[in-house]
Amino acid sequence: MPQISQANGEKDKRFDFQNYRKLLLDGPDESLDPRGKPKKEYKALWELILSPVGRDRLLSAQNAANERLRQLGVYFVLKNAKEKIEKRIFPFDILPRLILKSEWDKIQRGLIQRTVALNLFIEDVYGKQRILKEKGVDQALVLSSLGYLPQMIGVKVPRGIYAAICGYDLIRDENGNFLVLEDNLRIPSGAAYMLNCRKVLKESCPFFFDLLKKPLPIESYPTVLLKTLFDLHPSEDSQEPVAAVLTPGPYNSAYFEHAFLANQMGIPLVEPKDLIVENATLYLKSKSHKKRISILYRRIEESFLDPVAFRPDSLIGVKGLFGSFIEGRLSLINAPGCGIGDDKAIYPYVPKMIRYYLNEEPILRDIETYSCVDPKQQAFVVDNLERLVVKEVNQSGGFGMLIGPVSSSKTREEFKKGILAHPRNYIAQPLIHFSKLPCISGSGIEPRRVDLRPFVLMGKEPRVVPGGLTRVAISWDSFIVNSSQGGGSKDTWIIEEEGW
Repeated sequence: MPQISQANGEKDKRFDFQNYRKLLLDGPDESLDPRGKPKKEYKALWELILSPVGRDRLLSAQNAANERLRQLGVYFVLKNAKEKIEKRIFPFDILPRLILKSEWDKIQRGLIQRTVALNLFIEDVYGKQRILKEKGVDQALVLSSLGYLPQMIGVKVPRGIYAAICGYDLIRDENGNFLVLEDNLRIPSGAAYMLNCRKVLKESCPFFFDLLKKPLPIESYPTVLLKTLFDLHPSEDSQEPVAAVLTPGPYNSAYFEHAFLANQMGIPLVEPKDLIVENATLYLKSKSHKKRISILYRRIEESFLDPVAFRPDSLIGVKGLFGSFIEGRLSLINAPGCGIGDDKAIYPYVPKMIRYYLNEEPILRDIETYSCVDPKQQAFVVDNLERLVVKEVNQSGGFGMLIGPVSSSKTREEFKKGILAHPRNYIAQPLIHFSKLPCISGSGIEPRRVDLRPFVLMGKEPRVVPGGLTRVAISWDSFIVNSSQGGGSKDTWIIEEEGW
């Protein structure tokens, strides 16, 4: 990130509150009340932003934070349009996001409810398929999902937990309610960046922790993650659990996270070339000896895991890995096949899953979603592309998406052709003008849209660290917050309300 220059003089228009409010064209600002005044939890932060002394302090701290991220090697690897790889410092804005604990408690309960229901759904699909037979979820939609693996039918996993490490993308709508935008059950990333945001903020901005209400701690995440891995030790295995993190290697976009979490948990970071399967047992090999591994936290897309079971052309797979898993000698976390739970085309059915398996009403709401496999809904989508957000169900990272109100007629026509040719590949949703927060940029103080990715860990019990990765849009008028497209981040503070 570039160094941000400090301005001379008492008045700096880049940090003028009225100029800031002019950029609030749509969507709520989480730091302001309905009258446009700072909320009580943000009052001290806004006073710091708008005072000349505070402004200079913040600019110096932002530059210090950027440099500290560089020293720590907190990188994210991007691929540009020409498939060239660019390694950059993870963008970070020092102004924290503040969420009241009373609101967080509801979010946490809703996330646990959702995670339990999704795991029951995955277990059902690879088991008795009750929800499909009773037409609670469209059977054809599930069985045609790229996340559906017939090889998983009848395969049992420890504690019935297929998706043990889950990340959810939440947005706050115009009415201030948190909505679930997407479920991420395969290989959710972001936890290491969440931890480093907090670490860097403590080092570069210690004054925040005196000025504002202190956040609930998140530093226990690696310990809680390791407990979760050990909780899912293969049930048929009587030996001591031995875990490792499986990475495709340093060119992966989230390689920093793989290495960081392995280091923090004190377990090996391994690549496929380091592993061998003998007699259905997985070993970490070295020149002198072999070390057995019983739990593998995989950060490799499942179809590449084992060239015998899945893609024979995989150059990063380990022969026999899936066989070791289905024989109960190895736990793969998350389990192969859990992608049926985060297929965007199946997302509209999650509220039904919660009612079906738990006999409860969803605590967190979804976004209204149109399925293009339904003829009536497809016709509505095609006739209203300029008003909707259309997503390719097998894309991620903000790619394969049409934002109707800011799209060109050419792009809309391309999406229309795609929908008519392959309706299973598309869903559509209304454009939500989701919430913004103040951010420091080269232009001064700007409102930028934010989402929230909290993490739920499922072992002997559900575990949720209080916070998550707040992702920040790359510019004040953008709807794209994804790290893979250059989006930034904020530290997320869950704060108590007592004492005001």
